[in-house]
Amino acid sequence: MSENNPHNPQGHSSQRPYSCEVYHLFGGTPCAKAAKENVDGLVLCERHALEAKLEGQIECWEEMLFHIDLWSREAARRDREDVEQLLEVERVEATSARQRAYADLDVLRRSEKPWEHREAPPTRRGSLLLFPP
Repeated sequence: MSENNPHNPQGHSSQRPYSCEVYHLFGGTPCAKAAKENVDGLVLCERHALEAKLEGQIECWEEMLFHIDLWSREAARRDREDVEQLLEVERVEATSARQRAYADLDVLRRSEKPWEHREAPPTRRGSLLLFPP
């Protein structure tokens, strides 16, 4: 039976915490930090988990914008100005959210320097919550 160790997200009975599995995502780049977060089946350190989640958010917002564009064209074709106006509001909100995610990702990537190790990644107000409070 496996132990429920908070430093060992996969539940193995070993006392040694697992290292971040970021090399699976970024082409062989190793990370020696302790893995604490499970993201899409990979166990990552907090910083790389946040980076992966922000990249996922950006992809989701881009897909939403793609569909808003499709629906807007269809609304224009059907002369549905009311729907076009509603979709324009959604486009502005989605674009803003995507830009916040890009900005958060940029701050996160700029904050990590090889000679500088921080406990927690930087955060910004106004972004989507990635972790429960």
